[in-house]
Amino acid sequence: MRKEQQIEATSSRRDLLKYAGAGIATAALASRAGAQVAEEANTEPLTLTRKGIDKALNVVNIDLLQEAAAKNYSEGVRSFVFNGSGKQWTLNENQRAWGDYVFTPNRMNGIVRDKIDLSVELLGLKLPHPFIITPFGSHALHHPLGEVATMRGAAKSGGLAAVSSASSASMEDIAKASQAPKWFQIYLDPDEGRSRELLQRARAAGFKAIILTVDAIGQGSSDEYVRLGNPRPWLPYGNYGPGQSPKFKTDLSWKDIEMIRRVSGLPVVVKGITRPEDAVNAVKAGASVVQVSNHGGRALDGTPAAISALPAIADALHGEVPIILDSGIRRGTDVVKALALGARAVAIGRPVMYGLNLGGASGVDSVLSYFRRETVDTTLHCGVDAVSKLGAAHVRRA
Repeated sequence: MRKEQQIEATSSRRDLLKYAGAGIATAALASRAGAQVAEEANTEPLTLTRKGIDKALNVVNIDLLQEAAAKNYSEGVRSFVFNGSGKQWTLNENQRAWGDYVFTPNRMNGIVRDKIDLSVELLGLKLPHPFIITPFGSHALHHPLGEVATMRGAAKSGGLAAVSSASSASMEDIAKASQAPKWFQIYLDPDEGRSRELLQRARAAGFKAIILTVDAIGQGSSDEYVRLGNPRPWLPYGNYGPGQSPKFKTDLSWKDIEMIRRVSGLPVVVKGITRPEDAVNAVKAGASVVQVSNHGGRALDGTPAAISALPAIADALHGEVPIILDSGIRRGTDVVKALALGARAVAIGRPVMYGLNLGGASGVDSVLSYFRRETVDTTLHCGVDAVSKLGAAHVRRA
């Protein structure tokens, strides 16, 4: 049996018995740290209906992909994954606000579609396209191989993937899953020693940058999810010990960026910025990249759409550091609008979740291929032969 097959087939009998003795149901997962799916007592069961699936998908659009994936989730998981916080105004605004900007197509420039260059540079990495898999936790909610399948999917196109500290598998096992470039995202812990340990492990595992999420200081839940009784199954976290989970430091300050740089020796991406002055302060504190984000509508309801916040932040930074935009990316037209308004790359979350659920690694690759196809077509209409040439001339306020 090949080594990777052995990894996928392995589950720990000792740990299964331990969790069963604690009254927690388990199911097999890939990798050392993700070998079990554990659920709290009195929660609805997590059904892994497509265990180990790996198949390419015909992605027409993300709405249809979401409808297909919805059939595979229990009600509680579906509510957790699909919804945002509160009344979900921000979640919906992330979609509506794309219509605030329209293209100004530039014709007759002799652009050959198949020669359009989607490559971008980020922190010394030459990436084949501007689509990053944004950090999100517990990939095992979507597929039994969890982050291992996600990383393999990202590697198919050579794209960059960001790994959450709240992953189902350990960062070490995820790093071994592919040779694709990887960044590690951290929620700083109130115990600085715990944070330092994670940062040192990330560097040792080969991650090339640290993403500090600054808006996770009180994760919001939708009214629907609360009404259902917060029923998401509990999964072990691969980067923490048995029964442990991420804790969130709420008294974050700009000094934390320097601590991360010093301990990890890696560049820092500050994720969760929606104010120009915060972006400027992040750079002054040592951030190498700013990620404009409202956490996909999952943090504070009532914050602006990410695309609405982007232009002012881009103006304030004057190109001093690259900008990444996440929250609400659903089409290649969204990607091109973001790049034209000042982003260097975009980070994609929920669409990747749906592809992972429906097709494993190949499903993730299919989602990225969908974005690639639509981004090429949109860039062609803009009249440039590279996404690096997109700018204010190609998009205007509606």
